[in-house]
Amino acid sequence: MHYHIRRLAPTDATALHRLRTSPGVVRNTLQQPFQSLASVQQLLDNFPPHIHALVACTPDGELVACSGLHLTIPPRRRHTALLFLMVRDDWQGKGVGGALLSALLDYADNWLDLKRIELDAVHDNHRAIALYERYGFAHEGVARGFNLREGLYEDAVLMARLRFRPGEHAASTKPAEPATRPAPRQDTPRQAFSLRHSELDDAAGVAALMAHDSTQSNTLQLPYPDERSWRQRLDGGDLGLVAETEDGSIVGNAAIWQPSDNPRLAHIAELGIIVHPAQHGQGVGSALFQALLRQATDYLPYRRLQLKVFSDNVPAIALYEKHGFVTEALLRGDGLRHGGYHDSLLMARAVK
Repeated sequence: MHYHIRRLAPTDATALHRLRTSPGVVRNTLQQPFQSLASVQQLLDNFPPHIHALVACTPDGELVACSGLHLTIPPRRRHTALLFLMVRDDWQGKGVGGALLSALLDYADNWLDLKRIELDAVHDNHRAIALYERYGFAHEGVARGFNLREGLYEDAVLMARLRFRPGEHAASTKPAEPATRPAPRQDTPRQAFSLRHSELDDAAGVAALMAHDSTQSNTLQLPYPDERSWRQRLDGGDLGLVAETEDGSIVGNAAIWQPSDNPRLAHIAELGIIVHPAQHGQGVGSALFQALLRQATDYLPYRRLQLKVFSDNVPAIALYEKHGFVTEALLRGDGLRHGGYHDSLLMARAVK
């Protein structure tokens, strides 16, 4: 059958509501079983500019499938997007998913110039996984206990499709250079530090911490950090900690946050940690990380902790493994660094 592909429009609220609440869509995506039509209309009336959504309609105009790309907002991952696809239950197996996916990938390649398109599929959604494989998506790993479905935390298969030009993907030309870490001076005693919650007045100190090249190389931070933007981030409600020396210098920063506001992912928290390069190997990172883990385990409702780390950041990987994190996926070309797209590891551990 020929399907008409067009952009999702505000007038599609009723049809999109029916699609999003189809039992099979709810089971195999992150949709909720009960949604109000008003909430769907509000979404379409205020559609986020970083989401590009297309729909497939039958020859008589009936909307039966929707697919789209969530463009990644952080600047060093603007080459990536998260793909979603929903096909109404009564139109499964009729070629509509393939038609819509083909159009969306053409849009991504020829009009958005995306380098990496990623997705997560529930582990037992074999029909969807096979479809993605036919369109060039490769398996990168499995996120354990990722999707809350019918009272159980189900695994998700992580897949991605790459479209790098020759030399853009650092791993495709040569191994990434090992992350540098200056060895601590043996004749200098460890500098005492203490941990506390971050405050708004820490913005200048945290911004200074982010200004080091090693910090930018091993994270997704940008050069020339701005104190004002860090003040806004510290006011964002995340659980943040700083490591402070006796003279008031900030030598470490760490935080826990929820990467998604979707209720079916509310059990997931993400962690990040930064240590001043002069304090590497001095126990700052371990102290911050242990404090975050204690908070998450004893006082927060999260069941899954996850983080991403560049695949060549050997010291950080060792620290995370020491505290029970295991590698779940190799994310190819995940982050831009020094002009090339480098691989990251997704690491996670269960806390409940």
